Amino acid sequence: MRVIVEVQWGRLASQRAAITPGGSLRVGRTEVSDFVVSHDRRMSGRHFEVSWDGACCLVRDLGSDTGTWLDGRAVAEGEARNASWIRAGDTVFMVFFEGATSRPRPADSPEVAARKEQALSVLRSEKTPLFALLDAARDLRIRELLRESVDDSRSLYEGTQGDALADVAPYLVRLSGESALRENLVAEGWGRSWGVYLTSARPLADVRRHLRRLTMVEAEGETKRLYFRFQDPRVLRRFLAMSHTRQRAEMFGSMIEAFLMEGEQGEVIRASRPSAT
Repeated sequence: MRVIVEVQWGRLASQRAAITPGGSLRVGRTEVSDFVVSHDRRMSGRHFEVSWDGACCLVRDLGSDTGTWLDGRAVAEGEARNASWIRAGDTVFMVFFEGATSRPRPADSPEVAARKEQALSVLRSEKTPLFALLDAARDLRIRELLRESVDDSRSLYEGTQGDALADVAPYLVRLSGESALRENLVAEGWGRSWGVYLTSARPLADVRRHLRRLTMVEAEGETKRLYFRFQDPRVLRRFLAMSHTRQRAEMFGSMIEAFLMEGEQGEVIRASRPSAT
């Protein structure tokens, strides 16, 4: 199990670092720290340290000018638990333990279990880096899984509105080969329209930028632009089935090689980028 330290708001929102057992992370304003928050002028050069021995997570102030606060209390040293929060300067961090929270769920029927195993097999076999685009509005469990994963994720929404809509936003996450998030998402969410998967060789920031451009569309007979909920596999399936060549090309752009999503019966549907003409 690893410990994740994540910035909650502001310029570095969602930036995170993972600590392996026996490791530590020093956070501060200058390059002498492992995790640098250069824009926070109230943060010391080396402000605080989080250490993890595999059983206990300690937060220690490093002689900062403005102090370190753990769960609302000023500390020289204190033990952090899953979902503890740390304030240093004007920046708030949260601490999550990888995979700490589990949820009981009904046993799958043999048919559903077979569909999920097929989906995992397909996703595991992808040679191009795999991303998930998840609809947090579908289930509170989605954000919980993202918080307790070492995989890097970003909301497609930004700014004050993005903070306000954090619990219902679409989230893009790059699924690494190291974490169990891919398996957890399929085990708990496949067949429940939690989101879609896609493959891309580009960095998360580039893929996110492309997808953000697609979130608002003009609809015939509407005076305002509408949200395009392509993170919902039911919506994306219909769009890809009905769209013409130019629309599909815009959807994939130069970023996305393929979309993978659940079908109506839980089967895997794969849609590849149209060939250039």
